[in-house]
Amino acid sequence: MDTPPEASSERTLAELKREHGVLLGSRLGQPLGEINEQSPLRNYVRDLVLGFNDGLVSVFAVTAGIAGAGLFSQSQILVAGVAASIAGAFSMGAGEYISTKSQAEFYRSERRREEEHLKKWPELERQELRESFAEKGIGPPLLEQVVDAISSDRNRFLEYMMKDEFGVGKESQRSPALASFYVMVAFLLGSVLAVLPYGVLSHERALAGSAVLSLAGLFVAGVIRAYASRLPMFRAGLEMVLVGALAAAVTYGVGYLVGVQV
Repeated sequence: MDTPPEASSERTLAELKREHGVLLGSRLGQPLGEINEQSPLRNYVRDLVLGFNDGLVSVFAVTAGIAGAGLFSQSQILVAGVAASIAGAFSMGAGEYISTKSQAEFYRSERRREEEHLKKWPELERQELRESFAEKGIGPPLLEQVVDAISSDRNRFLEYMMKDEFGVGKESQRSPALASFYVMVAFLLGSVLAVLPYGVLSHERALAGSAVLSLAGLFVAGVIRAYASRLPMFRAGLEMVLVGALAAAVTYGVGYLVGVQV
């Protein structure tokens, strides 16, 4: 039987924290509060998902297209797949490094600008802070107490204004090197599923094996993504499978048409 809402006030803070963690589904089985619900990789989930998905879909599509042409041996398809995997991983890694570094530089630039505003126009910034909390439904006299409490510490004031204006704080900052590394590794792991069958199966079964492994990998990736985001898992897995299958079908068809013409 569920505990009545009025009984919650009789429980200790430790008990409430444990219940909070259980209800939200602690990933590590240690429901010790919201801090522990966050993964150290939370800022790099996008890189892992994007890298794995792009590596699997792009290399699967490339090898399917070459196989569809019917002009190349299995070893040539394997070499093309490996080359696409390595080239794609370095391309994705370089692109992610530059984009993440550019974003970090922009954030630092805006932070310096906000620091200058706090020094030159502190009252104007306090008014912006006051308006921000007023929009959240906080009114006087509590409003002035909150504004005074935050603006009394310059670093705390700066952190709040950066979060309020840009939606990010120090905890959301990403390392360009780590982002690049994660996306490269994820790309290579994804591409392995598409290429591996061409190295271990017969010519007649390689394409089918690549399709099975690739689509299964996409489904699992979709399920993991949904699990991390607490979304419907089957739908997310099926969505990624359909996207990958469509890409491979199109390239296979184009390869087949080219092969017929040649």
